[in-house]
Amino acid sequence: MRLTRLLHLARNRRRVRRFHDRLVEPDTVEAVLEAARYAPSAREAQPWRFVVVQEALARHRIAMAAFNHPHVRTAPVVIVCCARIHSHVSGTGRRSFTGDLAAAIQTMVLTAADLGLHSSWIYGFREPDVRQVVGVPDDVPVVALFCLGFQDGLAELAERRPRGEVIAWDRWSADAKIAP
Repeated sequence: MRLTRLLHLARNRRRVRRFHDRLVEPDTVEAVLEAARYAPSAREAQPWRFVVVQEALARHRIAMAAFNHPHVRTAPVVIVCCARIHSHVSGTGRRSFTGDLAAAIQTMVLTAADLGLHSSWIYGFREPDVRQVVGVPDDVPVVALFCLGFQDGLAELAERRPRGEVIAWDRWSADAKIAP
């Protein structure tokens, strides 16, 4: 298998439990956001809207809405990832914005790693509380929180399932041993 720079970044990304109390340069935050703008989306609808939160009190209030999760609580930059709900609707009847936002966020993850930063993103938070902190209108979903900064301490690589459990060629493999 050919190891590309992108595969290297994806393989060596680490889970962040805590961020170091160190400023992230504005140009670096801009580069991460610029990469997200170019992420793929259904019909190139680009339904994302990002609210960058660096002010300490606002970050604290967002952390409280995220059940005081350590990586949200310690992140010097929290990006509130929102979506327009009038995004593309697929043939299955599903709106595309959750997948579109996931693509944009993953693009931010890899860009951050390329710039020497660490990141994490979560879906677990009280949406009305986050909405109030950053002034997101009621008709705009808050999809995720993206935390950006420098890792505090060491982190281990997350274990990956064996290839045979996650990849099948041409047909579904009923023999795959998928652990719960």
